[in-house]
Amino acid sequence: MAIKQGDPGRLTYRYLRVAIVAVVLVLFVSLTMQIVADHGRLDSGEEWWHASISAYFYSPVQSVFVGALVGIGTCLIAIKGRHGAEEVLLNFAGMFAVVVALVPTPLDADMCTAEPYCLDVPERVFNNIGTLLLVGGLVLTLATWPRRRDLGGPEGWDLWLTWLTWAGTGVWLLLRPDGFLAAAHYAAAVLLFCCLVAVAWINGSDVAVRAQALERLRGMSAAAYRVWYRGIAVVMAVVLVVGLATMVLLDRYLPDLFPQTLFVVEAVMMLVFALFWVLQTIQFWDIGLPARARVESSKVPGDTP
Repeated sequence: MAIKQGDPGRLTYRYLRVAIVAVVLVLFVSLTMQIVADHGRLDSGEEWWHASISAYFYSPVQSVFVGALVGIGTCLIAIKGRHGAEEVLLNFAGMFAVVVALVPTPLDADMCTAEPYCLDVPERVFNNIGTLLLVGGLVLTLATWPRRRDLGGPEGWDLWLTWLTWAGTGVWLLLRPDGFLAAAHYAAAVLLFCCLVAVAWINGSDVAVRAQALERLRGMSAAAYRVWYRGIAVVMAVVLVVGLATMVLLDRYLPDLFPQTLFVVEAVMMLVFALFWVLQTIQFWDIGLPARARVESSKVPGDTP
């Protein structure tokens, strides 16, 4: 059955999707403004383009960078995906996005010369991640309680994985704080992009979407969307693997050749995923949710499949 015009559930779903695209645009506009300002302000020969998007944490972009990633992460967690892998991947992508925002790339003194962007970074990380873990533990408890019986069977794999990730992050922060500060940002960023690649691939592989008379897809056919999604997933995977490998090789053998390799990788990944998100938003503008997600969301708790 088609979702009625003006249905609040569909409108909420639309707003969450559009918000992600808008927030990505806000981040890129802020980055562009700062790069242009630095180019005009710095003398010839000085570095006016940071090596990564994450490095702009230590610049006037900081508030937009943190706010954008926290907003994107929150929306990814809130959005309902297909039951199973996609839903779990969206939730983990949201959590990793928040960690990327709150744990900055390791401090480079050459890029951090002005207040207040570099004050007490370790203290802020421990406060913010500690708060995230405490509140996250409470939320996980509330989410686990209705499904507590699933913990004893294969249906509870996502709960176990989430709890293990939560516990592992806490142990890492407490026992190896220096290592956490040095590596957590990079680990969360790579895992975030891996989750996004997998989400795009799942959408490119799902043949369950059907366009009914009152439930039409906008823009293209379901088959055409799947082709686009598979292509986007492949492009993102290639950019991630080849880009990171190139960055490592250049950093080791030719560090001065193109230090902004990581910036390009991050920018391309975000823009390609934004394209995926725009296409999926158009695809499900009338339907509201993917077919499998609609089936799952319509079930009453306690019903058997």
